[in-house]
Amino acid sequence: MLRPRALDHVGILVADMDRSLRFYEALGLELLRRRNGVDGSSSAVLRIGHQEINLFSVPDLRTAGTNEPHRIDHFCLAMEGETIGDLIAGLREAGIEIAKGPIDRRDGAALFVTDPDGVRVELQIKNEC
Repeated sequence: MLRPRALDHVGILVADMDRSLRFYEALGLELLRRRNGVDGSSSAVLRIGHQEINLFSVPDLRTAGTNEPHRIDHFCLAMEGETIGDLIAGLREAGIEIAKGPIDRRDGAALFVTDPDGVRVELQIKNEC
């Protein structure tokens, strides 16, 4: 039987690399590297803990704007903080709007924000055991 140990990375197509990097860096992700291709494409690798999010921008998607369907439903980031209120305050300070929530969970609380291309990002605060 196959048993994955952890999520390694998520790849996301984005319309505007600079705009997306501002959003994800505001959430606290660290930019590890960025590459710009001669054809107008670009890619970037962001770190969250021991995992990565890879962003890819290609000229066709950039000109199409946000009417292009995104390629994933959502991904979840476990966030530091004692309460969901701490998280909400941090989002307000960063100028990031909450799309849904907060939602109580049996092990904490979560809310959703939306990246510049419409990808839903779940942000979760877990209760200390």
